[in-house]
Amino acid sequence: MRNDRHWIPSPFTTIALAMLLALPVITALTNTAYAHDGRFYVGVQVPVERVDASYDKTVDNTNSSNPRRGQVFHDNDSDDTFAYGIGLLAGYRIPLHTESGLYVSGEVDLAFHGGQAKGQLPGVGDSPGRNQPGESWPDRWSFEKDRSYGFTLKLGGSPGVLRSWDTSVYVLGGIRLIQAQFTNHFRGCLSDMNCTSTTQPEFVSGTDSRDLNYTAWTYGVGVEKMLSENLGLRIETRHTLYNSERWVEPFSDVGVRVPTRIDANDVGLLMSLAWYF
Repeated sequence: MRNDRHWIPSPFTTIALAMLLALPVITALTNTAYAHDGRFYVGVQVPVERVDASYDKTVDNTNSSNPRRGQVFHDNDSDDTFAYGIGLLAGYRIPLHTESGLYVSGEVDLAFHGGQAKGQLPGVGDSPGRNQPGESWPDRWSFEKDRSYGFTLKLGGSPGVLRSWDTSVYVLGGIRLIQAQFTNHFRGCLSDMNCTSTTQPEFVSGTDSRDLNYTAWTYGVGVEKMLSENLGLRIETRHTLYNSERWVEPFSDVGVRVPTRIDANDVGLLMSLAWYF
């Protein structure tokens, strides 16, 4: 379980933001003698990630007429899981300095993901099953990352011996749009009075699914080894911080509000092959 989290920008995120803002300036300052040596590239990528998701729920009975009128219950749970995927990428690299191999590149990509984080809320209330009206029911939930789209800037070079090895190292920062799905399975009492029967219709059950759309910042480092003049093998480590997805489930017929928040982030390894034209 996890309490509410507040994200504080890290130095690495600041670097990623600075790179995004600096791209027009870098491009403008790039010597035209090098600009004609810029190279387009396309490739395939395989991300392997550790996805961490948390489910935070509040049950607000301020305006309800049930036995828990005026009470507010907070509940949360979290889980992490390995996710995998496959994707396509395309970009353009601009050399900045010949001797050091300094370069900057801009890249777009599309990735499809698999893997599911899941868990169950402990439930909060004063009944044995925590499933009476106005309580936080012990819902079973899952979070699945479906697909993502990204724009990434990379600043790298081949200092020293790395140049003779046809190898470069780089830092990266970018923005991603992430599509995910949240599913919630519930069972509880939606009456104005406590339910006493263990059978239907007093207790209701069901499943809610919601599509989530996150904006996320990515930062990391990578290394690229040229296998031939046109083919490069790249390995990157990345950290992606999602924004929060929030909504309120209104149960107007019983006067209960249920604000909900889903947070997520992932840390992973991305391997790719890039073909340069």
